[in-house]
Amino acid sequence: MTRVERWGGTAVLVVDADGPVVGGREARDLVAEAFGESASMLAIPAAWLDPAFFDLRSGVVGELPEPAASSVASALVRGSNAGTQHWFVPSLDALGELLERG
Repeated sequence: MTRVERWGGTAVLVVDADGPVVGGREARDLVAEAFGESASMLAIPAAWLDPAFFDLRSGVVGELPEPAASSVASALVRGSNAGTQHWFVPSLDALGELLERG
């Protein structure tokens, strides 16, 4: 299930924590759904992501939950979080706070 929430003027398609694994096709479907709902951002729980997402060798970027990721993965996450398009946050509340601050 999904829903649209708004923080700081940003519409976010939020994917509920319960659901199937999101691979490439499912991710594209979610992007299409976000577009259809006029949401400019997706919030996907890490538990939904295909395990390959967390393997840097797979070519897909991700932050490992505990145990801590390698220093290379940690640096990649820090770099992503310094940008404006791809963030790794621990919760929806944290995402909302980031968006409210603008």
